[in-house]
Amino acid sequence: MKRSNAAGRSAAYTLTTVMAVVFMLPLVWAVVSSVSPSPGTAQTDGFGFGNYTTMFHYGLGFPAYLKNSLVVSIGATVVTIVIAATGGYAFARFRFRGRNALFVLVLSVMMIPYAALLIPLLVWMKDIHLQNSLIGVALVLTLFQVPFSIFMMRNSFATIPRELEEAAYIDGCNSFQAFYRIMLPAVRPGIVTVGLFTYLAAWNDFMVSLYLLSTEKAPLPLALVNMRQQTMGVIDYGSTTAGVVVLTLPAIVLFLALQRYYIRGFTSGAVKG
Repeated sequence: MKRSNAAGRSAAYTLTTVMAVVFMLPLVWAVVSSVSPSPGTAQTDGFGFGNYTTMFHYGLGFPAYLKNSLVVSIGATVVTIVIAATGGYAFARFRFRGRNALFVLVLSVMMIPYAALLIPLLVWMKDIHLQNSLIGVALVLTLFQVPFSIFMMRNSFATIPRELEEAAYIDGCNSFQAFYRIMLPAVRPGIVTVGLFTYLAAWNDFMVSLYLLSTEKAPLPLALVNMRQQTMGVIDYGSTTAGVVVLTLPAIVLFLALQRYYIRGFTSGAVKG
């Protein structure tokens, strides 16, 4: 029995190690390539950060594109968390006519192909004067993230005992105070999971920004693609890989920093629904 357990653990460790190496290899290759000498790039002799300098000064400059990405990502994350927390709480705790049908209707948005909504949304954003607006892009990205986020938050709230909420009422809290002071801290892992998913989706989004934004308001992914196609169609692979590294770092840092909340959020959301 002990030998079989040890063999199982060894196989599991080997498999996870191989998977980690497979997933890390492209990132390691991008980091090495971004500082390696290569003809046709800013780093032609020896290892250095010439490609990063080229990427930093491209177009309006890296700070401008970074600011655009932060506005879109943070805006979409905040709005999604607010809608998902309140909507998930309502679906988990309140009983009203048509609740299940409305919940299915919300989830049905996930069944619609992403690209099928872009043209109608483009027309709609133009009508409400949010075309070529960072806030408009954030709202569109929120639309695509809300169904899954409400589903996650509904399941997270459903795992919290009702007695905890009733105790808050006995202590003199009203509905909003019980929600804000008791329920939200209790589902913090779910909130972090929803926020992390939304932030990374908005940070890496390319398609919505391509349709709705001009070059001057481009976030980092769109600016990176524009930088890739420069004079006479020549691709600067050095600055492109430098941009990939810069674009990836925030995602890695956020995931590592919030990993324990992320895992707990998925676990709590899967227990009861």
